[in-house]
Amino acid sequence: MNALLDQYTYRLSNFLNDRGHPSIFVPRDGYGSIKVLLENPIAFFSHRHAALLSGLGSFGISNMILTPEYGPRIRFGSIFTEAVLPADPLIGKQLCTRCMRCVDMCPSKSLSKQDYPEGLTDKMACAGYSARLNERSISPCGICIKVCPVGEDRILYGRGDPSIYTDKDRFAEYHRAWRHVRSYGGRKD
Repeated sequence: MNALLDQYTYRLSNFLNDRGHPSIFVPRDGYGSIKVLLENPIAFFSHRHAALLSGLGSFGISNMILTPEYGPRIRFGSIFTEAVLPADPLIGKQLCTRCMRCVDMCPSKSLSKQDYPEGLTDKMACAGYSARLNERSISPCGICIKVCPVGEDRILYGRGDPSIYTDKDRFAEYHRAWRHVRSYGGRKD
């Protein structure tokens, strides 16, 4: 998905250039692997802050952008352009419900109720956990994204009941599948 995001923002910037609007896309990240981020935990550009300032969403406790449509289950790409585009207003309301599911279920304990809103995320704990998963060829964690109740997509996919993530008896088939993916999602060395 991330590679497609880079491809489409590249194509869109070329589309704008071809129509006389100087444009350049910003790749989704500027580092080659999670290990580089662990060594120097500074991004060269924040797509999340660009999304906030573009009126697409608001920050949640997980430090992710939440949108009304998809909560945090969305990716962003950015394009710098001289094209004159109508501005969207900033979202005036806070979309985060402060349910604390992201905090309570974070396997790396990267989020803290006490530190909100400053010092919101222990970025090194989160990145370190993702690096350990990456070493096993398993995708990054994403638990905070998975359990967030915000977003109209929850209705579409029948995930409005928050107990799906905690009631292991009633939702046993989901928990078995999630355990399987976490255990066997990559090679075992």
